Amino acid sequence: MKRAPRVVSGFSFAVSVLLAIACSGEMTGPRASPFPPVDHTSSLSGSFLRCEPQPNASGSARIGRSGGTVRAGRHMLRIPAGALHKTTLIRMEAPSDTLNYVVLSPEGLQFDTRYPPTLSLSYRNCPDVTRPLLDVVYVDDAMTTVLETIEPVATDTLDRAVHARLRHFSKYVLKSRYAVAY
Repeated sequence: MKRAPRVVSGFSFAVSVLLAIACSGEMTGPRASPFPPVDHTSSLSGSFLRCEPQPNASGSARIGRSGGTVRAGRHMLRIPAGALHKTTLIRMEAPSDTLNYVVLSPEGLQFDTRYPPTLSLSYRNCPDVTRPLLDVVYVDDAMTTVLETIEPVATDTLDRAVHARLRHFSKYVLKSRYAVAY
């Protein structure tokens, strides 16, 4: 008879340990953004277009030789037929921030130069933009260095979006051509 209480207490102990382990990694608050906060005090960030923050948005699609479209919030990426030689999972993320930017992956993905994809970055959430003189720029991960300015192919003032053709995937942000003082 003494053996039953030991088995029950041993079983209770084992269940308690398993519950403690299972709950130790549980998050009780909202999940943090996968994007590090942008340092808005750098001199470079002063030239980025300031906007009302939008909610985090992301989209993905498997896109192959026939092309396709990926959306993240109000931003869109159009990949024309022939741009890719094999089917690839394309992901576009638009973090919530006062800067309008997207992160495209897989990073470094390159396209057939005859069929470049077009990135459309919306500036609908930028109320002070009346005459848009905007560029799409490729920036480093910390968003402190402009690595390349992408020539816009069009600025759609009705839809409030800037369209630019890309050669590869990375992080792209809207930048004002006006000097901004803060």
